[in-house]
Amino acid sequence: MPKKLALAFLAAGSLSLLVACGSDVTIYEAGVYKGKHDETATEEAAQRRSGELRDRAQSGMTDR
Repeated sequence: MPKKLALAFLAAGSLSLLVACGSDVTIYEAGVYKGKHDETATEEAAQRRSGELRDRAQSGMTDR
């Protein structure tokens, strides 16, 4: 019985520590970038990367 009581206190203490750590969390709207301007996050950069990735995949799939 004392082990169950100790485990219960340990669990309660752990949960209270986890709750205290998350007090400064900011939740943003999904799909909306809120950070500073980033050149790699633009639509043009994404299209350029997808083209390069497509070329890499095609070259990897061809017979050597």
